[in-house]
Amino acid sequence: MRILILIALSLLTACSSHSDDNQLAIKQVTNFYGFYLAAFLKDPPPTYESPEMRRYVAADTLSRLAAVDKIPEQEIVSADYFTYTQDYDAAWIPAFKTGTVRSVTGGKVLDIWLGIDHGKSLHLETYLKRENMTWKIYRVRNISDNYEAPIFSAGRLRRGW
Repeated sequence: MRILILIALSLLTACSSHSDDNQLAIKQVTNFYGFYLAAFLKDPPPTYESPEMRRYVAADTLSRLAAVDKIPEQEIVSADYFTYTQDYDAAWIPAFKTGTVRSVTGGKVLDIWLGIDHGKSLHLETYLKRENMTWKIYRVRNISDNYEAPIFSAGRLRRGW
């Protein structure tokens, strides 16, 4: 009987920490977009080297984006990587919402919706991985348009398209 009680307590603890971990991932993405959407409205937008970007985005993602920016007339990223938009309106920020966290090999995925023009939403998937004990965004996919900027394609980076 005691063994069953210990097993039940272990399972409850595991479920609780899993839920807490998911909440930390949601909080990290929500905080990032709270910062980023406001900063994206400014000219110039935040640099990939800024402390805020390093707080929320994985180092390898930031280095890839910085490498893409150095390519003259590159066609790898045709819109902002984190919003998949050319520009953003402050009036759309309140429409931001998150979905539920899904665990994937090596990390988590969180669906988000960004407000866009005409009261519509843009559905994105944010992929997170642990870096320095913190969930950080390492990949963003545009689900609405079934597109992902190929920033991790070494061949495309060499060719610049």
